[in-house]
Amino acid sequence: MDDSAAYAIVQRFGKAFFNRDAALLAQAITDDAEWHFAFGPDAPHGRVRRGVEGFMRGIAENDALFDKLRFNDVVIRALGDTHIVMTYVLDGRYRTGEAISLRGIELITVRDDKVAKKDVFWKQLAAD
Repeated sequence: MDDSAAYAIVQRFGKAFFNRDAALLAQAITDDAEWHFAFGPDAPHGRVRRGVEGFMRGIAENDALFDKLRFNDVVIRALGDTHIVMTYVLDGRYRTGEAISLRGIELITVRDDKVAKKDVFWKQLAAD
């Protein structure tokens, strides 16, 4: 897979994801796709959601947690034939009003030109 193919896969997935469109999402992810969040109770994986229903649930959970999220400086690169690495700067706000700005990276596993796993890693905020 080259970078343009990786970009097309992420773009198709992103359109479904950000439009919260389950039918489009079903075309962009595998039936057994997994979303591993940057944080959550499913140690050591964060929070894990599976399949279209799980992704839609995860989107709703994020909507309840975050007032606004914006992904800036997004870079998408193919990593061999089965993986995509995406880096970005995430800016936004929690529903509590607290601002958030951090760097993120996602390792996306691809199967049959669809997202099979979305594994999210964020730089964590910590008290000094």
